[in-house]
Amino acid sequence: MLDALKLLATIELSHAGDCALLGVDQEGCVYVEELYGEQDWLARHKISPSQGLVESVDEQCGTVSLPAPLPLPELHASPSKMKVFDHLNFSGARWRGRIVDERIQDLLRGLSIAEKIALVDYLDWDIDPLRLLGIAESTVLSCCAYGDGEFLACRRIRVAFRLPEAGRDDHSLDCDYDSIEVHLLHRLPADALELPDLRACLTDLDLCRPLDCMRVDGKIYLADGGEGAIKSALHVFEIGTSGDEAQHEIETAEALDSD
Repeated sequence: MLDALKLLATIELSHAGDCALLGVDQEGCVYVEELYGEQDWLARHKISPSQGLVESVDEQCGTVSLPAPLPLPELHASPSKMKVFDHLNFSGARWRGRIVDERIQDLLRGLSIAEKIALVDYLDWDIDPLRLLGIAESTVLSCCAYGDGEFLACRRIRVAFRLPEAGRDDHSLDCDYDSIEVHLLHRLPADALELPDLRACLTDLDLCRPLDCMRVDGKIYLADGGEGAIKSALHVFEIGTSGDEAQHEIETAEALDSD
């Protein structure tokens, strides 16, 4: 869980595509880039967490020709390019197909019944949890330092599920399973050799598609991709003290007082 994160600001961006962090300048303004539409049109923003959008450039679906993107000043901090968790990434079964023909169960990372139930509840998905077959793909998209020996990770997974009845896909091929993509934001130990139980990766934060994160001066900046009618957003969090840590500090102080 991420109960140590306190939301300071959410700034809605212009589109519902992908977004990425470019960095934070000396004044604390955040530079964010958007790629949207089938042609990956570009928009770039300078954002003040307290005032919102300060300056933007946007190709406007190709109707505006940009001589150059919004220039970046000397940055105080930039996102880390570390590939700390590449060893945890994997890709198995196709997006959709036939379970028996493709021996899909041999290609998936299994989920416990408790994990399946938790995921269906998390997504508010009207499906029997037992139709979930397992995780077909998992990729850590971005990570940043979070606590002692821990990272905060933006992770994308793809979950395969059994269709209620066999049908045909867009290419008129038989299929009896399909997949759904889910974006997660969760903690990972710096020395993680395996992925955590999925239940520990389902946050209560109101996010759509967490894609990129960075930590600067005790704050977490999160680029949250949009989808459908939901536009992308920049979230700014302060790292506080979690409930468990706070309780530990109280117990420690009380023990010292009793001495």
